[in-house]
Amino acid sequence: MDLTTFYIQFRDETVENLRALNDGLVALEAGLEGEQRKSTIDAVFRAMHTIKGSARLLGLEPISRIAHTCEYILGAIREGQRTLTRTLTNDLLRGGDAIMALVNNVVDGVPITIDADALARSLGRNLNPTNPEQENKPQADDESAEQPAAIIQTQEANASPAAPVEPMPFNTARTNRAAVRQTIRVRVDRLDRLLNLAGELKIGDQTDAAHLQNLAELTHLINQQSRSLISLERELSRMRFSATQREVIDRYLNDALTTGKQANTLTHGVLERFRQYANQSTQIVEDLEQEVMAARLLQIGTLFSNLPRAVRELAHELGREVALELHGEATELDRKAIEALSDPLTHLLRNAIDHGIEPPDQRERAGKPRQGTVTITAQALGTFAQIIVRDDGRGIDPQQARAAAIRKGLLSSEAVGVLTNQEAIELVFMPGFSTARMITDVSGRGVGMDVVRTNMIELGGQVQIESQLGKGSTITLNLPLSLVTTRVLLAEVGDQLFGLPASGCHGVVWVRPERVRTIEGRAMLPRPEGLTPLLRLDELLGVAHARHVHASRTPALLIGTATRPIAMLVDRLLDEREVVIKPLGPLMERQRRYSGGFQLGDGRLILLLNPLTIAQMTRGMALAAPSQADVIQRRQRLLVADDSFATRELIRSILSSAGYDVATAVDGIDALDKLRADPYDLVVTDVEMPRLDGFQLTQSIRTDLNKTDLPVVIITSLASETHRRRGLEAGAQAYIVKSQFNQSNLIDTIRQLLGG
Repeated sequence: MDLTTFYIQFRDETVENLRALNDGLVALEAGLEGEQRKSTIDAVFRAMHTIKGSARLLGLEPISRIAHTCEYILGAIREGQRTLTRTLTNDLLRGGDAIMALVNNVVDGVPITIDADALARSLGRNLNPTNPEQENKPQADDESAEQPAAIIQTQEANASPAAPVEPMPFNTARTNRAAVRQTIRVRVDRLDRLLNLAGELKIGDQTDAAHLQNLAELTHLINQQSRSLISLERELSRMRFSATQREVIDRYLNDALTTGKQANTLTHGVLERFRQYANQSTQIVEDLEQEVMAARLLQIGTLFSNLPRAVRELAHELGREVALELHGEATELDRKAIEALSDPLTHLLRNAIDHGIEPPDQRERAGKPRQGTVTITAQALGTFAQIIVRDDGRGIDPQQARAAAIRKGLLSSEAVGVLTNQEAIELVFMPGFSTARMITDVSGRGVGMDVVRTNMIELGGQVQIESQLGKGSTITLNLPLSLVTTRVLLAEVGDQLFGLPASGCHGVVWVRPERVRTIEGRAMLPRPEGLTPLLRLDELLGVAHARHVHASRTPALLIGTATRPIAMLVDRLLDEREVVIKPLGPLMERQRRYSGGFQLGDGRLILLLNPLTIAQMTRGMALAAPSQADVIQRRQRLLVADDSFATRELIRSILSSAGYDVATAVDGIDALDKLRADPYDLVVTDVEMPRLDGFQLTQSIRTDLNKTDLPVVIITSLASETHRRRGLEAGAQAYIVKSQFNQSNLIDTIRQLLGG
């Protein structure tokens, strides 16, 4: 038998079992007790036992060896012979990662580079310090657990690679097949094409509706013509004609009336049949859309499954104590939405733990529990899904947000001064915004919340933020359950038609000229909620104003955030429709005014406006590209300090290739001498150096040389939160850990610090 046909099924099964392993280990580490702890250990043990058994049946010995070692460790924990420590948990997670990597290699036909034997020997090596001879001598399956480990190993070594499988009895197999729902695997790209075709059928529905309307109008015209002929016949009957003339008139009138009656009967029949066909077609399209959507729906729990481990590792890295609570895992979303939510949720968790949750001692002093809590809740609300991320951390300080916007050059002090507290909090969504005082591999680059809002807009959703200083923050994501079609508003501006996502519009108001007020040179519309900025969409887009529009009142769309809307004047509102959005292609991918295009039933192509970008344009928040005169012509000078020749030359080469003028120093003292002799724009330094380490060098730059504005980037292998804090206290602007170092990371950090 060709066992390779079962590899994909084995991978899917392994993904589920490793998910159970990760979730179970994280839950056990959090401190489960009693029966709940016992059942969790049993579930984790069974998951690993299943992986081992399946791998053996398929002849995947490297996977089997690692799984066997992990199973032995879990068995010892289950029997109370070993204690689940953080180190042991890390080993088991490492074993699970290796198993997943090996499975992917096998399925994809990639050569295996993992030394399974070495890894199996290293797992749990600190389990039993008092008896090292017994270390990592895994027992076999439960049925042979009483045998000595050495004997079991010999039996396994002499065992055949793959024992024959007993055939299933015919009756049992038939019963099981009848009970199990039949399934078939479909490639995702084919499912996507099927989804697109279902969306195109919606456009066909609109075309059918237009034809139906034309037929109804045609029927009405024929009826009107028949009535006119009857009226003409009545009038002619009152006039005097000769017998010959009367005969000719009657003949033509009768022919016209007969033809009109036949046309009326024919069009009426066609209209009824086409109406029936259109109704049936609409129902079939709706059923097809629902079925395709059901095939694409995934439980959001598939996305949640990786979050507990991510929170565990990030909290440990930052020195925080964090509990993650997940609710609504059974909520179903479109697969594309699940994939698009991965980055936003990761950014939100990083922000919550790094910026929100305080260190344990600080929480204790504030009267809070040492352990912070991050709660993620998912729920379906009609045609939308709502995901709420809440933390009980320090919250967002509006004043600190204002200062950060000025410091980053995103807004002027005058613009920041007129912001309300809620508007200041919403500054976190601006590209490049960050309140972090130091850039690290975790945060401070100003791309997290911008990514969240951008992804939500692309999905036709919205993001809202609420924060209370000292009590925590709540981020709410609203996005459609279905991504097959999108509801849009059709608005006429000048002689052109544009679309606006219905989800990006908070309402429509009618504007009368006498109600508009001018404050500081800007048109404002009084509303019960306060004054709302009023602008014309044709002026923003550079579209000619429609001269024929002279109405006493004009419609305006409310866009932007719900708490800070903008009234956008348009010439006419035409309709609200459900359409299929298409990407604009490479020629227009860099612009942000339009997020896509769609086709109407009559064949017209319409551009879809991006409400977020339009709102930013009205507030002057869209960042323009710097002019040539603003670009610094000279090469910026950098100084790299590291006592390792190889590291020093590697960083120098990377930065020189990026266009910088780079000098090097062999240690902190050498770096200070060079800084006294020549001007530099930025310093990159290691920490552990002879004579003067990186922390002392940074502090000396600030105090001895009085260079308070000179950016300092620390690159080191010291990854603890304590060392990060020391770097911050010394005055560094960025802290990069060597284990997470990559070339683009360093260059992006330097460009951000130098304003490039």
